[in-house]
Amino acid sequence: MGDTIRADHRIPQGVPFAAAPSDQWVNTTALGQVLFSVLHLGGSVGIVAAQVVAVALTLSILVSSAQRRGARVFGVVSVLVLVLVGGAAPLLIARAQLLSLVPFAALLVLLRREHDHPSQLIWVAVPLMALWGNLHGAVLVGVAVLGCYLVFSRLRSDPWTAVGVGLASLAATCLNPGLLRAPHYYLGVFGGAATNDDSGMWSRLSLTSPFDLLLLVASICLAYMTFRRRQPVWEYAAALGLGMASVVAARHGVWLLLFLCVPAALALRLPPGPAPASSARASRLVPLAISAACVIVVGGLLAVRAPTFRDADTVATRLADATRGQVVLVAEPLAESMAAAGATVWVSNPLDAFDHADQTAYLAFMDGDATAGARALTQADVVVAQPGTPPAQAALVSGYTAKQVVGVYVLFRRD
Repeated sequence: MGDTIRADHRIPQGVPFAAAPSDQWVNTTALGQVLFSVLHLGGSVGIVAAQVVAVALTLSILVSSAQRRGARVFGVVSVLVLVLVGGAAPLLIARAQLLSLVPFAALLVLLRREHDHPSQLIWVAVPLMALWGNLHGAVLVGVAVLGCYLVFSRLRSDPWTAVGVGLASLAATCLNPGLLRAPHYYLGVFGGAATNDDSGMWSRLSLTSPFDLLLLVASICLAYMTFRRRQPVWEYAAALGLGMASVVAARHGVWLLLFLCVPAALALRLPPGPAPASSARASRLVPLAISAACVIVVGGLLAVRAPTFRDADTVATRLADATRGQVVLVAEPLAESMAAAGATVWVSNPLDAFDHADQTAYLAFMDGDATAGARALTQADVVVAQPGTPPAQAALVSGYTAKQVVGVYVLFRRD
C-alpha cells in the first residue's frame, strides 16, 4: 500500500493489490504504510531492523523513566527479563504494531509525570494521538489508557482540562485521511471476522500456546510486583482493562507488560536512603551495558539471518512472477510478501478492508476448510501453499492440481 501511495502521490481507493472488493474501506494509517514502504527498500531485513530499533527505543524510554523515579538496577533488570520473555512473540516478530511501541511508551511516561505533577503539559497527548492515529490502529489502546488517567486522576482536580483533553484526543484520532469516516474504520476493525476468529493474530489467550503461557506468567509476576504496593486508582483501572483485552486477544498482552514494567521496577527498589556513589554509577551503567549487549547480540543474529530474509524475498518475487496477471489465493504472511512483489492477491491484510463474507471465507481457507472457504477458492486462479498444509489440502479438495514448484511452495491450478 505504501509503495502505491509513494508511486501515485495519492491514497488509492480500497486495496489496489487485492481482487476482492474493498472500495468502501477507510484508510486511516497511510503515514504508517508509507513509512513501511520506505523501510522495505531494504527488503525484509529493513523491516526486522526497524523492529529491533523500535523495541530498543521503547524499552530505553521506560527504563529511563523507571530510573528517574528511583528504580534500582535489580528492579530494572528483573523487569526487563520478564518483559522480554513474556513479550517474546510481539517484541521479536516484526508486525505493523511496531509503529505503536514508541508512542505507547511516550504516553505512559507523560501520564505518570502528569499524575505526580499535574500541568498543562497533558495537552501533548492530543498531537501524540493525532500522530499515532496516522501510524497504527493501536492508537485506540492509547485512548483507553489516557481515558483511565483523565477519569480517575485528573477529572476531580481539574475537570475542564480532563474533559477538554479527552474530547480533543478523541477528535485527534480522526485527524488522518479517514477524517469523519475514521470512527467507521475503528468499528469495522472490532466487528471484523478476524477479531472473532480464534486463530492467527487475534487468537484468544491459550494455555496450550508456549508464547501465551510465557505472557501469562510474566504478566502475573509483574502485576504482583506492581500491586503489592498501593498504586494510583487510574493504574488499577488501566491494568484491569489491558488484562481483560489480553484474555480476549493475546496480541494485546504486550501493552499490559509495557504498562506494568515501570511500577514493577519501582516496587523492587531498596528502602529510602542515600545510595553509595558506586551504587549510583552501577544504576546508570548496568542497564546501558545490558542494552549494549542486547544490541550486539541482536545485531549479530540479524547479520546471520540476513541471507535467509533475502532468500524469502527472492522466493516471493519468483512466486509473483509465476502468477503475474492471475488472482492468487495465499495465506498470510506470504500474501503480503507476494503483494509487495507485484502479485494480485484475492484478499490480504488489512482484512477489515473487505466484505465480512470475504474475510470469513479467507480465514476458512487458511484453516483448510474447503466448504466454508468455497467463496475464496472459486474466485482465485491459483493457490499458493506449502504441500501438506491446510490451505494446500483445501485447494486439492476444491479441484485444484499441483502444477509448479517454487522453492518450498506449490502452485495449485484448476485442470
